Amino acid sequence: MEIYANTTIYIAGIPRAVSGGPELLHQLCSELLRRGLDARLWYPTDDPTPEPTAYRKYHVPYTTKIRLRPENIVIFPETMTELYSQVGSIRKILWWLSVDNYLGHLKYLLTEQMHHFLGHPLHEVLYLFAPDMQMEHWVQSEYARRYVRMNGVPDAQVHFVGDYLQSGTHLGLSGGGGLRTSRQNIIAYNPRKGMEFTKELMAAAPDLAWTPIEDMTAAEVHDLLSRAKVYIDFGNHPGQDRIPREAAAAGCCVITGRRGAAANDIDIPIPASYKFLDDPQAIPSILACIRACLVDYEGHIDDFAGYRAMIAEQKAKFRQDITAALPVRYDVPKRQHVILREGPHVREILPALVAQPCVDLIGIWLDRTTPTTVHFNGQTRPGMTLEDITFLDQEGRLDAVLLEPSAEKEADGLKAAGLQNAAIRWLRW
Repeated sequence: MEIYANTTIYIAGIPRAVSGGPELLHQLCSELLRRGLDARLWYPTDDPTPEPTAYRKYHVPYTTKIRLRPENIVIFPETMTELYSQVGSIRKILWWLSVDNYLGHLKYLLTEQMHHFLGHPLHEVLYLFAPDMQMEHWVQSEYARRYVRMNGVPDAQVHFVGDYLQSGTHLGLSGGGGLRTSRQNIIAYNPRKGMEFTKELMAAAPDLAWTPIEDMTAAEVHDLLSRAKVYIDFGNHPGQDRIPREAAAAGCCVITGRRGAAANDIDIPIPASYKFLDDPQAIPSILACIRACLVDYEGHIDDFAGYRAMIAEQKAKFRQDITAALPVRYDVPKRQHVILREGPHVREILPALVAQPCVDLIGIWLDRTTPTTVHFNGQTRPGMTLEDITFLDQEGRLDAVLLEPSAEKEADGLKAAGLQNAAIRWLRW
């Protein structure tokens, strides 16, 4: 779907929702902003603060209203298909972040309709693959690609747009270094996926150390997966789930069922000997595989090298996917994205800095976390911390941090944080 100079891209999000899907929507918006495009999250709600706190680090703009103009684009996930009939002639992209969650959402919408005595025609609240040559479909997994094809969507209307894991966490081990250090005989699992069958495995082998990924921060999950030898997942795999990839990238042997995306060798490219039916008759074979990985981790971990390599390349692949799915049909102005360090001369230079057509001041670096917004001359900019700066630098969203000549300590802090893309520039008067 083509982007023009007057195109605004709206990415529909669920207010306050925190999971892999909502984060991917923020990753997309961040990537489009990196390219200098007009993109924002759209929360169709009256909630005055719909943005999830966990994703404020992406510093993407959001709105609760959209302009229904034919040059604009709205991208909505499969769990918000009721928007299909609400956005008129605006160009539409349905992004299949999962398959199973879509089916669950349809069930929810139908139940709601029954509770309201079918107050609206079904076509107004359900999307059931209505023929629409003006709408495109993005798929996050091979599983989703096969599903939309099965339902009659022409290949010409389908683009693969995947996702990626954040570098600096689980991806630190994806290249192979450190995979064999400090491992323990731990089997990690997600208690929210396939727990009924997992309980049967645990009951059949109470001597093993089964450890749930539960009530943990991202750092704590990383720590667990970096110590465990095995990760199991007998859930439904509605798409390319994140935790199996995090586990593989962190150095775990990954053992899965064959449901959903795990049924094919593209979404989870591990040897067939590590995939099992979640059937009681398979329990002895599954436990034998687990015990073999625990006893001979060194002999099994290389079987997952291809999976780790795929995961490590997904951020670059994501950017390639976006280029193919959203070709830009105008010359995007080149602008420098900068952050200004708070200081005694900030107020004096802000007007001149903001007036520069080639500069985009995206934030003010503060010593404090509040206020979150800095107001000046009728304009606002978000306040940012050192953590914000390093994250935006990692995302490729930052070209420079502007410092006053006396800010040597701050410069040392930036260097210690390991800026990858942004430069440190000194302000002169």
